[in-house]
Parts: sequence; structure tokens; C-alpha cells
Amino acid sequence: MPAGLLSSLTEWKSLAELDRRIVLWRNTIALFHERNRPRFVGPFRKAGYAYRVETPLSIRRTGEERSPDIVASSPSGWLVVELTCNDHSKADKLDSYRKIDPRNLGLYGLQIHQSAPDTICSRLSDVDDGEHSQIIVKDTVVVKKTDLLSDEALKLALLDFSGTDLTRLPTIPISLLPESKNHEVRRGLVAIVMQIFQPGSKGKTAYQMVEEGLDKLSDKVGAGRKTAMKRRVEKEMEVLMNHHLKGYLELKGDGSYVPTGRFREHPKTLERISTRLQEWAYTTQQCIDPSDSGAVEHDGRGSEDGYAPEDDRTTSDPESFTH
Repeated sequence: MPAGLLSSLTEWKSLAELDRRIVLWRNTIALFHERNRPRFVGPFRKAGYAYRVETPLSIRRTGEERSPDIVASSPSGWLVVELTCNDHSKADKLDSYRKIDPRNLGLYGLQIHQSAPDTICSRLSDVDDGEHSQIIVKDTVVVKKTDLLSDEALKLALLDFSGTDLTRLPTIPISLLPESKNHEVRRGLVAIVMQIFQPGSKGKTAYQMVEEGLDKLSDKVGAGRKTAMKRRVEKEMEVLMNHHLKGYLELKGDGSYVPTGRFREHPKTLERISTRLQEWAYTTQQCIDPSDSGAVEHDGRGSEDGYAPEDDRTTSDPESFTH
């Protein structure tokens, strides 16, 4: 197979995986919220759970750090949820979460419990995750191994919700995740950047882009994670501004990205910008600095982004759900 074709196939496989990850997160997060039109109450919301995303927690005795995708707490119990699109079992990882010290919950405004957490794996397809509960959230919700849950209120809520058709519900427009890598950041920014060129736009800062991309996750993600995301957005926007949209996009002194004086509002111009955005988002990105190539695809949890776990601590109201 020609190298170029192989590269393209690998790239499209990666993009398809990204789309699946966004669907997985959107559908899972929906279960923690409620809507009025159409009337919908997610099972975690119904059971009284408040949640946080990618929160650093420590293991009992050893102090080792774990950052489950979702940690949530209610008056009747607490849980951790692992979200994954791969076909490998998450049993070992979920086993380790049972050793998390529940006293950590208080650092993030969540209700503290004395017991080990319930553990759930959220997927788009069925994979055996051992002795852990599972929710399949592709189109119709399937709930498995609820007998392993200790929280009776949650067990009943999940059983009652099983079989719900998620395709009939409005989509939560999450486009960025705390764990998004650079190619995922680009995909998630396309629609946000296009808004900069709409009539009346005052531009957007990297932080505003992060907030918009996170959508309902925004107040569930710690300041440290957001700062790391902001740096990744700035890195990708520098490439966009200096290459793909050179002459159309500029960075002002206040940190906002705005159209240049060259930009003229015209359908053909917007079409050209849209095409270049797609090229930027759907092709393998070149590094700004060739010596930086090793850092491009990191997951945002290391020192490259200046992330510090203690920055994520909060005393916010655990009941402050965004409906």
C-alpha cells in the first residue's frame, strides 16, 4: 500500500475515533443532567449525583494519584465512571479506583462517604470489564451488572432508564475534552473559530474557546485542567493564524483572535476560510517548532501544559447543576 494512502487511512481512523469519543462523552454527560423540552431526567441526576471531570484523587495509604474520567457523589453513595472507546477491558483500572480515599471528595465540593465507590464503565459497544457495572450509550441505553452497585437509588434509576433512545434527545454540544490531544483540539475548534468571522463578532480569547468547547463540562473541570487546555488551544491557533488563515486572522493585545483588516464579509471569503479550517482540522498538523515534535500528542496531564492537580480543588456547591 502506498505510504500516502496508508497515512490517510490511519488519519481517518483517528478522526473516526475522535468522533466516537465525543459521542461517548456527550451521551454519558447527558445522563447527569435534565431537560424540560423534551422532558428528560438522566438516571444519575435522578439519583441525586453531582459530578466532577478528571479530578485528581489519591489512593488510600499509598497516596498514588488517580484521575477517573468522572467522579460523582450523592446523599446515598458515590461512584467513578471510566469512559472508553477501545476494545480492551478496563477491569484493572476500575479495580484501582475502589481504593481511592473518599475523603478526597470534600476537596471538590462533593459529599464525602466512608465506603468504596461504585464503579461503572461507559462505552459505545459491549466489552467485558470484569466485576464492574457497565452502561452502553451508543443509541439506545443498555445497562449491565447493576447487581454490583451498592447504591440502591442509583441501581433503580439506571434500571428504569435502560432502553431509553438517546437519538431522540437534543445533543449536548461538547466539542473539547480535558484530555483532547492537538488533532482533537483542532477538530473541536472549527465551529468556534468560524463564529469569529460572523457579523458583530468581537473575537474570542483562547479561554473563551475552551469554555465554549467544554459546554456543560465547564463548571465541572478544574482551573488547572482549563489552563492546560488553554495552552493547547493557543498552540493550535498560532499555527492556524500563521499558516492556514494567514492574513485573515490575528491576535490582539488583549488576547482575542479577530479578523484582520483584510477580511471582507462575503460568501466566497467565508467559503475559503471554511475550506482552510477543514484542511487545518482534518490533516496531520505540522509542529511550529520541529524540536517540539515529541510534545505535540501528549494528553495534557503532564508538565508541558503547566498543569498542577491542586489547581483543580474547589469548594463550589455540589448541587449547582447546569440543567
